[in-house]
Amino acid sequence: MDYRDPLFSIIMFFLVILISVLITLGFGKIKSFLKQREIERLLKEFDYVEIENIKIDESSINALLMLAKAYEIKGDYERALKIYLLVEKQNHSVSILKSIAMIYFKAGFLEKSKNIVYQILKVSPRDKEALKLLIWIDEKLGNYKEIVDVLEVFKELGVELRKEKANALIKLFLKDKCNIKDFCEGVGSFDDIYRKYPFTRREYVEFLFKTNIKKAYEILDVYKDLDLYWNRDDIPDNEKFCNILAAKKLKLCNKKAPFEIEALKYLPKDLAELEFEYICSKCKKTFPLYSTRCPNCHKLFSQELIVKLSEKKDIENIEF
Repeated sequence: MDYRDPLFSIIMFFLVILISVLITLGFGKIKSFLKQREIERLLKEFDYVEIENIKIDESSINALLMLAKAYEIKGDYERALKIYLLVEKQNHSVSILKSIAMIYFKAGFLEKSKNIVYQILKVSPRDKEALKLLIWIDEKLGNYKEIVDVLEVFKELGVELRKEKANALIKLFLKDKCNIKDFCEGVGSFDDIYRKYPFTRREYVEFLFKTNIKKAYEILDVYKDLDLYWNRDDIPDNEKFCNILAAKKLKLCNKKAPFEIEALKYLPKDLAELEFEYICSKCKKTFPLYSTRCPNCHKLFSQELIVKLSEKKDIENIEF
């Protein structure tokens, strides 16, 4: 057949298309194979708890994962980890690796968790869940400059995490001022952070009580921030704190207050007292101590104050 023949040109055209498709499919297979090898290599890097050599089929995987999640919620991380590893051995998955990394994070093995996250990001560099977990790990390790790098990755992905950025700015400022180029631009003080991110009020008030008490009392919310100053003896004698001073039997006040404060105004001084708890607005879990990041769901600036009225206890004669 003459190469100038139109039929020859058509055959060559389709042949080129076929070769291109085969090459594309081949590269896809190779890429998938390399990712799989990367995951298998990662698993061999860690000394895991020995688990029974049980064979599982596809239909039982979901049930096992649900059981692992139940153990995780219960706080039995060892059993949860055993199940995740059992499934992972027979059904390699980045999602299960993320679960394993989370288990290590919750159990306090931060470096192990971080190493797994790094390997996950080698396989899937745009994985937002893994990137968020990396932020939480670095926060516990105090690696705030590394958090800035992760936030830059999120920015490139088109995601702006305002609360994470505000939290990082606060930590950097409190640790050693904020001196990272670009990231800290326009932030010369905690005042600048608060003006830009008003949801940081509580953290700002806590800072002011150490640096500028007068301004702290001006900024704070009388009832939402009550736990920050209830036990102080320098509460200003003005209209803003009229009900609080009345509840402490320091003056009279006829203004209406929340139930717990109103009750203290009329109860005998030594009969009742206030107790404080904190509830996360997202997961609704309660905690005895305040935390900028919820210990359960890890949401930032989500904890709200719960004020409780309780019987006053005489602790003078308690033996230890």
